[in-house]
Amino acid sequence: KDGKPGATAEDVKGKTIGIQVATIQSAYYAKYFKDVADEKTYQTLDEAFQDLAAGRIDYVFGDSLVLDTFLKSDAGKDCCADAGNVADDPEILGLGVSGGVRKDDNELKQKLNAAIAAVRASGKYDEITRKYFSFDIYGAK
Repeated sequence: KDGKPGATAEDVKGKTIGIQVATIQSAYYAKYFKDVADEKTYQTLDEAFQDLAAGRIDYVFGDSLVLDTFLKSDAGKDCCADAGNVADDPEILGLGVSGGVRKDDNELKQKLNAAIAAVRASGKYDEITRKYFSFDIYGAK
C-alpha cells in the first residue's frame, strides 16, 4: 500500500496480509511472516483486492503479474501501490514460469531458444514489455 521497495518481516510487522489459500504465497507466509504479521485468507485474489482497496488489510501477497494488473485497474490505481518483491526463495517460489517441450525434440527447443534470443536482441521484447508490464517479466537481462 505504501510503495516501499520490498516487503520484509520488519515492513509487515503487526500488519494484515491478504493471501489466496493453497498457493505458494501461503507457504511463503508460513515460513517467513507468520510470527510477525496476521494472515487473512481468501478463495480468490479479487476478494483480497477488494479488502485492500477498502483498507481492511494492509498488503496482498500474490503473483507479480496479477498484482500489476490490479494496480493498473480502476479499482487499484488510486488506492494502492507496489510494495516490492519479497526475498527470493526458489524452494517455495520456484525458478519462474516456463514452457516445456518433449525431451527428444531438441530441434524444437533450439528453435524456441533462438527465437526468444532474437526477439530480445532486436529490442522488440523490451518494447512489448514496456507496453504491457511495469517490470521485466523475463527476470534477467
